[in-house]
Amino acid sequence: MYSLFIDTTSGLEIGLLDSSFTWLEYTSVKDLKPSEVIHYKIFELLKKYNLNITQIRCFVSSGPGSYTGMRLSEGLAQVFEMNGMKVYSFYHFEVPMLIGIIRGFWTTNAFKGQVFIYNWSEGISEKELINKELLSISDANLGFTIDNTEANFTKLTSTKELIKNQASKLFLKLLEKNMRVEPYYFRTLDEEFR
Repeated sequence: MYSLFIDTTSGLEIGLLDSSFTWLEYTSVKDLKPSEVIHYKIFELLKKYNLNITQIRCFVSSGPGSYTGMRLSEGLAQVFEMNGMKVYSFYHFEVPMLIGIIRGFWTTNAFKGQVFIYNWSEGISEKELINKELLSISDANLGFTIDNTEANFTKLTSTKELIKNQASKLFLKLLEKNMRVEPYYFRTLDEEFR
């Protein structure tokens, strides 16, 4: 069975995997808004491999990330589910744990002058939002982020790269756990749109 991968939490990452979770296609779109190209990119992949949307399952990142970006992928996931397609989803901050890394931290820009931090160690985890100026990274070797091109996070490992390079391990774990999570927003909707 083929699998479609969609991540619109920070830009657009889209790909198609074969039954052993080897990438047939993987595209990162940085120069256009995801909403401008996502439908066409999905259509292109399906057409190129002569697939019908009902013949594949879908893996979606549910955040954290931009509110609008997450709504885009979650909206597509819900449409796919309404049409009988199996959808799995995950959080970027859980990717290292899902592939077997037992200790570390994950951080990213949470907008509004804050950063989000997720720490875990041997099954215990905690999440927090802190003011950006309070961020101190003591051991970058244990650190992960969604996008390590941002100035504060250049020494951290990108979970986008982990997904790309460890697809089989990650997606098999998501299948095993039958994982489908709600979108993760940094703040409640009232706080976000106040």
